[in-house]
Amino acid sequence: MSTVYLILKDDIMYYPPVLSIINVLLELKYRVVHIGNYTDKEQKKQLEERGAIFKSTIKLDDNVSLLKKLAMKLEFKRQVTSYLEIETISKEDYVWLFHTETLCLLNDLVDRYRVVFHPLEFTQPVASWKYKVLTPSLNLAATVKKTAKVVCCEYNRAQITKGMFALEQMPYVLPNKMYMANDELTDIPEDVQDLVNPILSKVEGKKIILYQGVFLDKERRLEEFCEAVKEMSDEYVLIAMGKGSSYYESLKDKYQSEKILFIPFIRPPYHLLVTKAASIGVLSYFPDSTSISSVINPLYCAPNKIFEYARYGTPMISNDIPGLYYIFMQYECGEVVRHPMTTTGIKATIEKIYTDYDKYASGALRYYRSVDIEEIIKSVLSDK
Repeated sequence: MSTVYLILKDDIMYYPPVLSIINVLLELKYRVVHIGNYTDKEQKKQLEERGAIFKSTIKLDDNVSLLKKLAMKLEFKRQVTSYLEIETISKEDYVWLFHTETLCLLNDLVDRYRVVFHPLEFTQPVASWKYKVLTPSLNLAATVKKTAKVVCCEYNRAQITKGMFALEQMPYVLPNKMYMANDELTDIPEDVQDLVNPILSKVEGKKIILYQGVFLDKERRLEEFCEAVKEMSDEYVLIAMGKGSSYYESLKDKYQSEKILFIPFIRPPYHLLVTKAASIGVLSYFPDSTSISSVINPLYCAPNKIFEYARYGTPMISNDIPGLYYIFMQYECGEVVRHPMTTTGIKATIEKIYTDYDKYASGALRYYRSVDIEEIIKSVLSDK
C-alpha cells in the first residue's frame, strides 16, 4: 500500500479542500499521514477510525515577533523532517506539500522524495525574503521544477503557474470541491446544533441570501449586499457565515438585524447545515492593487463554496470577475453583477435569478456533477 504524506503549515480545519483530499485518499485505499495541526478533535477521530494518521507539530503564530516567527518555522521544519526520517518512504510514496510557504520551508525534500506541490494560491517564482533568511540558497523556481507533480485549483492559475515557472508539463487542475464519503450529515455535534437551529427557525420560509467564507474588507466586500437586502422586501434575509475578523465584527455591528444575520465559523462539514438552507449563494472577490497576488487570486478565484452552493442546487450571484463569469455562463448556474457593483444592480440580479430560478438551480447541480475529484486525484498519483 502506497503512502501519501500531506504537509501544511496551517491548521487543516480551515482548509476544506485538504480535508477532501484526505477523504478521497482514504477511499482510494492509500495509507494517509498528515503532518501538521488539526484542532477539530471530533472529525480528526472519525478520520483516524478510517485509517488516517496524524502527526502533530508546533502551531505557527503570526502574532509574535519576527524573530519568534522564524524560530517557530525552523522548529516546524525540524519536526516534519524528523517524522519523515523515521518513516520508510519508498519510490511509490508521495509527499504532498500545500502552500508555497510550506515548500519554501521544506525545499530540501524535493531532492529526497516524490513531492506534489499544491500552492492553493497564486505563486510568484521568487521566495519571500523571510524564507531566504532561513535558507539563503533557496531558489524557488528551481525547487518547483524539481517536484514530481504540480497541482493548481483552477485552470487559469494552472496556465499562469506553467508560464511563471517555465514548467514542461501543465499542472493538474484539482478544483476545491468538497468530498464526503457519506453525503448525509450525521452525528451532528450538540454545540453545532445549538448554534444552527435557532438561526434556521428564525429564517424559515424566507428567501435566504447566504455568504459563507472569510471576511476581508478589501477582497471580500459585503457592504453592497447588506445594503441591497436591507432595502428588499421582508421575504428576503441575508446570512453571513464564516471565520471572524475585525471586518466581520464591523459588519455585524453595523448591519445585524432581523433581516441580516451573522453566524460564526462552523467547522466543516457541519457548516453545510446552513448552506443547504440557502436560496442564493453570494461570492465576492475584488482585486487589490497592492500586489500581483492580490489581483490574480480574486480574479481567478477557486472557491470551495461554489461547489458547496452547487451541491444543493443553489444559484449564485457575484461581482463581475472572469473566474466566475465564465462558469456562470457555461453552466447557467448564476449571474454576475456588472461593474460598478451597486445595491440597485444586486437587487435587480437577485430578482432576475428568481424569474427563472429552476434553470439556475439545474445549472448549479450540473456544474457540481461536472467535476470528479476522485478521478483527478487518481491521475495526480499515477506514474504518468
